[in-house]
Amino acid sequence: MASISLFKHYMYNLFILAIVCLDPEKTAVSFEAAFQGECTDGNLCHHSCYDLHDGTFECSCDEGYILADNGYTCIENVEKEPNQENVPKEQQFDNMTVSVASSTEGTLSNIPESLSLIQKDYDKSQEVEIEFTSNFVDGADIGVKYHGIQKPKLDADKSKSTSRAPVDFEVDQQFQPMNTITITTPSTPRYNKCQYLECKFGGACIPDPSTEGIKCSCPLGRGGLFCEKAVELKYPKFIGSSYLALPVLRDAHKVAHISLEFRPESYDGILLYSGNHADLHGDFIALTLSKGFVEFRFDCGMGMGTVRSRRPVVLRSWNFFTVYRDRWNAWIQLNNGKQVQGRSKGLFSRITFRQNLYLGGSPNISLVNERTGCQQGFIGCVRRLEINTREYDFRSGGRGDAVEGADVGECSADVCNKVTCLHGGQCVAESLNHGICLCPLGYAGDFCEQAVELVVPFFNGSSYLQYPGLGNSALLFIELLIVFKPEGPDGILFYNGYKIDGADDFIAIGLVDGFVEFRFDLGTGPAVVRSLEPVAMNEWHTLFVSRTGRNGILEVDSQSRVEGMSQGAFTQLSLPLNLYLGGVPDLDDVADSKSSFSGCIQKVILNNKPLKLVEDALSGANVINCNHQCADKPCQNGGSCVPKVDFYACHCPLGFAGNNCQQEIREMIMKPMFSGNSYLYYADEDIMTRVRGRKFDIQFRVKSYSHDALVLWAGNKKAPSSGDFLALGIKDGFIHLHYSLGSGEVILVHNSSRIDDGKWHSVRALRYEQRGSLLIDDGSIEMGSSGGHLSELNVNNGLYLGGMKDIVHNTFNKYQRGLVGCLSNVTLSQDLRLQLVTRATMSVNIQSCV
Repeated sequence: MASISLFKHYMYNLFILAIVCLDPEKTAVSFEAAFQGECTDGNLCHHSCYDLHDGTFECSCDEGYILADNGYTCIENVEKEPNQENVPKEQQFDNMTVSVASSTEGTLSNIPESLSLIQKDYDKSQEVEIEFTSNFVDGADIGVKYHGIQKPKLDADKSKSTSRAPVDFEVDQQFQPMNTITITTPSTPRYNKCQYLECKFGGACIPDPSTEGIKCSCPLGRGGLFCEKAVELKYPKFIGSSYLALPVLRDAHKVAHISLEFRPESYDGILLYSGNHADLHGDFIALTLSKGFVEFRFDCGMGMGTVRSRRPVVLRSWNFFTVYRDRWNAWIQLNNGKQVQGRSKGLFSRITFRQNLYLGGSPNISLVNERTGCQQGFIGCVRRLEINTREYDFRSGGRGDAVEGADVGECSADVCNKVTCLHGGQCVAESLNHGICLCPLGYAGDFCEQAVELVVPFFNGSSYLQYPGLGNSALLFIELLIVFKPEGPDGILFYNGYKIDGADDFIAIGLVDGFVEFRFDLGTGPAVVRSLEPVAMNEWHTLFVSRTGRNGILEVDSQSRVEGMSQGAFTQLSLPLNLYLGGVPDLDDVADSKSSFSGCIQKVILNNKPLKLVEDALSGANVINCNHQCADKPCQNGGSCVPKVDFYACHCPLGFAGNNCQQEIREMIMKPMFSGNSYLYYADEDIMTRVRGRKFDIQFRVKSYSHDALVLWAGNKKAPSSGDFLALGIKDGFIHLHYSLGSGEVILVHNSSRIDDGKWHSVRALRYEQRGSLLIDDGSIEMGSSGGHLSELNVNNGLYLGGMKDIVHNTFNKYQRGLVGCLSNVTLSQDLRLQLVTRATMSVNIQSCV
């Protein structure tokens, strides 16, 4: 971005000069530079930066320095020449040569508004005189010489008029006939003294042979003119003065198998080396390019052997090179060519490695020049290095294998320049030559151009959904159920970790070769619990895992339960990072995972609480709809579709019924019927004052076909299992009254009369402070009392009849489903006869009782 801003800065200066010269009365030009952005955005200022609070910033210099014409460089204050009146027709301006030829009546227009430099004021210090000629028809063309490229000019025989022509300045397109402006500028400013070049983030000022000036040498993970840019390495790029240090080689002293994929831009340079001493005297290995041929040099301590490829590398193309060394013998092969064999001198067969493994160059080329034969590092890109089955990760900071480095760039940095992702999509490098869009939730397509209403998520191998992490909620115990349909045999289904590099605590569920694997690490070594059989592709499956302390359990469909134990003595699991479903943003951050999940995930229940796959997600990428009936919106009249494996159920609003909510109910529902997934919900304060407090009295009639069901519930919105609640339910055919006032739970069971016979029964439940009673029909009264000293019921989440949403979680696993049957004649506190349907705040799947 710095080079783009500088270029725009030069262009704007040019226009200001030209505009002034077209007006004979404006002979003096002076300006002060302001740049778009903020000081915190990696500004270019060498000394001080000031935000102007209008989206721009400007630079200033310390005492003894003045601001250069480019607006950001500080140079020593030198006395100006006394005569500034006469400026040559061709003037050197901040390493930029400008010459203009135009008709005497030419004008400039269409100046781009997006220029990074904004001219604010004027003074005479930048007075310029430009000579005009009248040689061209409709004015002359503009030729721009930038980075060594000269735009073509028009033939002279087409230019003999003095008419005006507006200027539309374009650099990357063929220019139309217009006024001639030639600009010659380097791609980056040239510096000659380190005191003018302020390298950031630990960068060091070094000589730059390419410009005969100086430059910043940036540490690993930084780049840009002043090392101001963060660089994430995946495919390292070397410029001849770069190097990347990897850990000291282990278990390679006798046998080493090295595979390297690289794209050279020069026929000479160091590819890779390591040894016993920093100067490579004694034991060492080295891979180098010499006049295009790859050489493998190695010394076991008694003399160097050299093996040279038969053919040269192909410049600007990917080359594959492999070395196999067995003691003093070595074989090499380049690009599937013939193998070449060589041998080191002497009888010693082992190589001692005490130095780092250096890739792409050396921190001191002159030190290793004698042994490698190279005077510069490698120029080009590397995309893969494998030694003895270990494939190296070039990232630093604990996320990869890199120890240190200098001036290492990223080869895939430019692949997204021609990819435009819509609706907030982000382009990422899928490979060195191809960028793809990661689309936010609700959008899909190659460029995130399609709006999608998600119902059942589908993951394509580059997708994921992100949720808040489990934190300390899973310290000792966790239960998880997932309903999924895989399309591929490998991939991450569920992941939550402690560190971004996958180290320490984590919990993961995924597919490996078709088998389900449950992994968790409490900090001292992982447990791996693997299903006994693989799962079938393109079919729905249910997996259940639980962990208590170090012990883990896995159940898949009807397969036998499998158990496993984590290593070490730790028993707690801490997971502060975000939780991911279906994949992760970066697979390198996940331990032992090579791919994301491909397929559908329909349901996730975490500690008895259903996870709302779309509504609860913080973010996601590349998630579209699974090929499921719910995606076609089969439920009519505002009904919501609930997936049931390959099928679905519709939750119908009040006044509609049927499989797809297509049936309109016109008659008044006096006796509502519930179907197990139905409920009525009331939030009126007039009702809730009769539920909470010191006393509660309810009478109703019930006809039940359920052996186990929830009939009534009142609780708290965010209540833990110890929070206040009151419930009426059926267990094993008998009515139960449960309540807790915060200091102990009481359960009253009326076990003298079953009510699951499909007949109408009268029920009355009362509570006064701690004491409760339960009466069925005209039978006996069951009584009981809660413990502790608290006497009031504090509930705030409304009253549910016949069932409720997320029933297992919201009832603390006390009930699994709602009532199958009917309710009528509900009276609260003997004075409020409840109109069950018309008074309800919400109703789901309610029909008239039959």
